[in-house]
Amino acid sequence: MNKSNPIAIILGGTLPHISLIENLKKRGYYTILIDYFENPPAKSHAHEHLQASTLNKDEVLEIALSRNANLVISVCIDQANVTACYVAEKLNLPAPYSYETALNVTNKMLMKSIMLNNDIPTCRFVTVSEIDECKHIKLKFPLIVKPADSNSSKGVRKVNDYNELLKYVENALKISRNNEAIIEEFITGKEIGIDCFIKNKKATVLISKERRKIYSDIDHIQQIYGCIWPEDLDELNYELYEIIAEKIASAFNLDNTPLMIQAIINSDGINVIEFGARFGGGESFRIIKLLTGFDITDAAVDSFLGKQIKLHIKKPQFYFADNFIYSKSGVFGEIINYKHLLSNSTIEYLDSYKTKGSKIGDELSSNNRVGVFTVQAEKKSVLFEKINDTIKSIDVTDFYGNFIMRKDIYKNIKTS
Repeated sequence: MNKSNPIAIILGGTLPHISLIENLKKRGYYTILIDYFENPPAKSHAHEHLQASTLNKDEVLEIALSRNANLVISVCIDQANVTACYVAEKLNLPAPYSYETALNVTNKMLMKSIMLNNDIPTCRFVTVSEIDECKHIKLKFPLIVKPADSNSSKGVRKVNDYNELLKYVENALKISRNNEAIIEEFITGKEIGIDCFIKNKKATVLISKERRKIYSDIDHIQQIYGCIWPEDLDELNYELYEIIAEKIASAFNLDNTPLMIQAIINSDGINVIEFGARFGGGESFRIIKLLTGFDITDAAVDSFLGKQIKLHIKKPQFYFADNFIYSKSGVFGEIINYKHLLSNSTIEYLDSYKTKGSKIGDELSSNNRVGVFTVQAEKKSVLFEKINDTIKSIDVTDFYGNFIMRKDIYKNIKTS
C-alpha cells in the first residue's frame, strides 16, 4: 500500500470507523483519518492521522484538495456527514446524497419542519434563538430542549417547568453553532431505534431495538445506557416501521442509503423523534451484522460510491444487549474487573472508547462513554441478570487509580 493508491479521507476516529477504515483498506484505499483529538480510537488503523476538526468544512476541503482525495467519508457521525457531502459537492466526489440533503437530515429544526409538512408523525415543537422567546411558547410541559445542530445528545434535557426551561434553553443556545434551540413536547412510551436500508425508495428494516434511558432524575438528561436488540423476538412486525421509513425517504429524497430512526411507540401509534441518513454509532455496526448477517459498514461504503446493495437479511434468533460505561470527569485510566466475565461467558466482549490519558468532561453525555460491554441470551430475564452481574463487578479508574464509574445511572435497570 502506498500513496499511489486511491485516497480516502475518513472523518472521525470513533470505534465504528475502525471497521470503516479496514473496509476501505481491503478496497485498496490509502486511508487518511481526520480527527480533532490526538489519539482517537481509530488512529492506529489508518495510514495517516491529521489532527483537525471534522466540523471545519473548508479546512477539510483544503486537505482533500491538497491530497487529491478520491473519497471523503463518514458513515455514522451526523455533522461529519455534512462535511463529507460538502466536500464531495465541491470536488465532484461520490456521496450518497447532496449537501442540501445532508443539512436537512442533520439540522433538527429543518428535519422536524419537513417531517410535519409531509405528514410524518412527530411531536409539536418551536424553535428559539433567544431566551426571551420562551415567554411566547404554547406547548405543554414536560418539554424536551435540544440544540438544533449538535452532535450526539449533548445539551438535550427534559424540563418540567418554566425556570428549568430558561436554564436549559440558555445551555442549548450556547452549544448550537447556529445559536438555535428546539423546544418540543415530551411524549411518553417505549423508545425504540429502527435500522433500515432504503433501496429504490423502498425500505427494508434490518432490526429494531429498545433504547434504555438513564435514570431520569439525574440532571434531566435524555441519554441512553444501552439497547436491547431486537425489541421483541416474538413480535417482529416491521410493516409500520417500513411505511414510516419510506415516507421519510420520499420527503428527504433519500435512496440507496442506511436510515436510522428514533421513535416513541405508545397506544396512539408511532411518533418519530428524529432520524439519521446513516447507521447508528456505538455498537450498531457489529450487532446488526451479528444478528442479521448484514454488513452495514460495507453497505454504507457502497452507498457513498453509488453501488447497489444486495439485501440478504436473516431473522434474529436471540437477544443481544449493548451497555455503555459512563464515568465522572477526569483523566481516563482503564476499565477493570471484567476478564473473569469474559472467561465465563457472562459478557461477549468489552471495549474501551477512550485511550489512557484522555480527558473526560463534566457533562453526562455520549462524550462521557468510556466503554461498552455486550451480553447475549435467548431470554430477556437471563440477559438482565448478566447485565446486572457485570455492572456490579466492573469499574473505571482514572489516570491516578481513583474509581470514577457512574454506577448511579443504572438505578432503574430492569431485572426481568
